[in-house]
Amino acid sequence: MMAVDIEYRYNCMAPSLRQERFAFKISPKPSKPLRPCIQLSSKNEASGMVAPAVQEKKVKKRVSFADNQGLALTMVKVFSEFDDPLDMPFNITELLDNIVSLTTAESESFVLDFSQPSADYLDFRNRLQADHVCLENCVLKDKAIAGTVKVQNLAFEKTVKIRMTFDTWKSYTDFPCQYVKDTYAGSDRDTFSFDISLPEKIQSYERMEFAVYYECNGQTYWDSNRGKNYRIIRAELKSTQGMTKPHSGPDLGISFDQFGSPRCSYGLFPEWPSYLGYEKLGPYY
Repeated sequence: MMAVDIEYRYNCMAPSLRQERFAFKISPKPSKPLRPCIQLSSKNEASGMVAPAVQEKKVKKRVSFADNQGLALTMVKVFSEFDDPLDMPFNITELLDNIVSLTTAESESFVLDFSQPSADYLDFRNRLQADHVCLENCVLKDKAIAGTVKVQNLAFEKTVKIRMTFDTWKSYTDFPCQYVKDTYAGSDRDTFSFDISLPEKIQSYERMEFAVYYECNGQTYWDSNRGKNYRIIRAELKSTQGMTKPHSGPDLGISFDQFGSPRCSYGLFPEWPSYLGYEKLGPYY
């Protein structure tokens, strides 16, 4: 189509159609410029493609040590004693002192590791007649051991001593006994007493033992508790032995029922002679 034709058609139109056909509406001018909601790069605009949304990169975790930052790996704290003692209440200090002294006293307490010889009078009398000397009784008091010894009156001149060791017989000491006047005169037995102080410090691994010897008419008679000696041990050792060592008494064929009455293992009443064993259970005076 030529420009002449366009101009011809435009001139042939009615004036009303010209104004209506080519009338333009003027929109109001905005106060602020509008921004596009989607921004396209020049390459995407040229190609007609929309660029994807950009993802934020995650920060990777890193581990670093103190020495990399110039710091020390360990922290050392040094404690020293106070120049001035702590001002503790008097009752607390006294309580602590009592606890320490009580613990020390318990660890330093001793007990006899043998029964009293005179508890079984028949055995005591037989030993005295056979050996002419026998320990009668013995007690432990505050850092001392005391007791009495019975000897047969073989002659007027006689000597009784306690031979005792505090270091498992690496060394020993003889302690003389003192004569005790009997209440009844003319007895064929004499009584001697002893009182021996114990050392302040005794090693826990050492044993304390003693024996009795009697010198008369150029002869020496010994009572060494049938070769076992009379031993003094620490209290905690005695309690340990009591828990591990069961008590074994004489078996006379007698048992006790749940009500406490004795009965023979051979029957209740037919075996009356078996009750004769009771005569040897108690001491004879």
